[in-house]
Amino acid sequence: MKSLEMSYKLLDLQPGVCFADVKKAFRKKALLCHPDIAGEEYSFQFQQINEAYLALKNALLNKSAVKSPAKSHTKTSGDTKDLLIKKEIENILKEAQEYLSELVKTVGDDCKIKLSDILLRLQSRHPEVRFIAADHLRRLEWEESYMDELMKTIPKILFDDAMLDVMLDFLSKAPRHCQKQIIPLFSTGVKNLGERACIKLLYWGKQAGWSVKALMPLLSHPSSRVVSLALSMLPSIDEVPLTVVLSLIKVKDEEVLIPLLKKLKGNRYLCCLQGKVRELAADHPSLNVRAWASWLVRDMNVG
Repeated sequence: MKSLEMSYKLLDLQPGVCFADVKKAFRKKALLCHPDIAGEEYSFQFQQINEAYLALKNALLNKSAVKSPAKSHTKTSGDTKDLLIKKEIENILKEAQEYLSELVKTVGDDCKIKLSDILLRLQSRHPEVRFIAADHLRRLEWEESYMDELMKTIPKILFDDAMLDVMLDFLSKAPRHCQKQIIPLFSTGVKNLGERACIKLLYWGKQAGWSVKALMPLLSHPSSRVVSLALSMLPSIDEVPLTVVLSLIKVKDEEVLIPLLKKLKGNRYLCCLQGKVRELAADHPSLNVRAWASWLVRDMNVG
């Protein structure tokens, strides 16, 4: 059983409100957090607000019952409570389905939807809901007050290529200093993005400036072109862990090796890599790779 204080907090209410206000707040929250709208990852949150509503409902209605003389006092059985909870959930599910139908009608409309609602819908596992949210995000104008919400929510969104395009187009409206803060938030999800989307992200982030930490996940992307571009944008390879550098130098792809060898000039890792660099200079099938590796050896940066 949730405490009343926690229940008020979950529904964004202050103690002392009437039951009608509790019901209104519950329905608003439930429609936004219902798994059919926001995705299955919101199942626990939906359960939490449902329990909060029932706790406040029992407290407020019992309080009203005490004030009014009752002819008889009977305790609700556990089975009856379970039925009531089930009925509440069924009602919310029905409303959620109706709400989804209404959302579909908003595509292309000029209706104003808050950023918080759009970001919540972008986290949905339902393609229709994400499509609708993207449509509204595309038409939203930038406001400085959006930063806090974006910083908290972007890491939770599972971006695909199309959704990333929409988000980057929206963020292009933001000032450069805001973009610089947001760039690292995308890095954790790059494994879900294709080559084209990652390249767009890299060039978009280049305007504000990539940090080594933000680029790290892109260095392990399956696309050689993405890894090559990420390497070229590294301000320095000094902050990249040796284990990552070792894995990169074992890659046979010329597109990855050449920017890596360029970054290794004068680098502190060369003493650990000199054997591999000598191998590349002697045996790699690419003339360009052999030339860059030989340059490192001749320049006495290795051994």
